Amino acid sequence: MLGWSGDAVQLQKDNPNIKFVMPKQGCMLWATSMEIPVGAPNPAAAEAFMNYVYEPKVQADIAEYVSYVTPVEGVKQILAKRDPEAAKSQLIFPSQSYTKNCSFEPALAGKLGEEVNTAFQAVLVE
Repeated sequence: MLGWSGDAVQLQKDNPNIKFVMPKQGCMLWATSMEIPVGAPNPAAAEAFMNYVYEPKVQADIAEYVSYVTPVEGVKQILAKRDPEAAKSQLIFPSQSYTKNCSFEPALAGKLGEEVNTAFQAVLVE
């Protein structure tokens, strides 16, 4: 079964029998990036939003809610004060030993990358 760690943590609120278990074989680590499309009508607003989201207090709110890894320095210290369990979470702040068998999401380039992007865009348009 495929699942995302943060989703499992969020679902636990409704069903305590759900939990995320790291497969012995490891996992795939991935990240979502924020990007501003070429020709966006208000790139300054997009940049301001990005800066806002990466403020440590705001990122602490987000990490506490979604239970995903945060790239922002200072978040762990904020969470240690208001939610010590979140500050200890391997899902938000994974140690090297926790992710030792994990690999990063592969970047697809060339013809295969173009085919995947075209197929993905076709789904988005429909």
